[in-house]
Amino acid sequence: RCMPSIHGALIQAIDHARLTVEIELNASADNPLVLANDSLVLSTGNFHTASLSLAFETLGLAIAQCAAASAARFIQLTGSTRHGLPKYLSPIGGASAGFVPLQKTVTAILAAIRHKANPVMLDFLPVSEGVEDHATQTPLAVAKCVEMIVLWRRLIALELMAAAQAVDLREGLTLAPATSAIHAAVRAHVPTLKEDRPLGSHADALHAVLADGYWLPAVHQILLD
Repeated sequence: RCMPSIHGALIQAIDHARLTVEIELNASADNPLVLANDSLVLSTGNFHTASLSLAFETLGLAIAQCAAASAARFIQLTGSTRHGLPKYLSPIGGASAGFVPLQKTVTAILAAIRHKANPVMLDFLPVSEGVEDHATQTPLAVAKCVEMIVLWRRLIALELMAAAQAVDLREGLTLAPATSAIHAAVRAHVPTLKEDRPLGSHADALHAVLADGYWLPAVHQILLD
């Protein structure tokens, strides 16, 4: 029930980052700034991209929030029986590990995302004999957002695998058209878990599909219809 708030905050952060980038692209960062028509040469600090760095730091925190929710859903889905599904989403039960080994992977990925969500824009030292005593670290802020997105995509791949397994274990379940399309797309690359097997290669395959994004337009069209 909190998903709209969590993902809505991410959408808002994306919109703000986009606006900040557009402003920066249309700005003049020259120093000195030469205004030929006014016969003026002005010393400026327009090259100082504090707003841009802050926008991407905010975006990183929003990504981390969504990733944490994804990880929590995975842990709940694969580690609890209160939803009426077999423990660890294993159809054979007993000592079967099912999806529980991937809980460690999910935890490690989320830890990496949280680490990268820590702000970098405050990490600087005075240089040029103290003349340049403030920095924004914007390239680092942007780069770690990219890294967080890649990690989050891996989390999404794992969550999709678990969700598809849960659907297969729930007899008589009718899916909505968009959900059915997503389930079919997952199953095209990841077979149902019927007994314990290594899941890493399937997770990698699904991550590659998500990175390519070729089936997302079809799902989007179903939602529009």
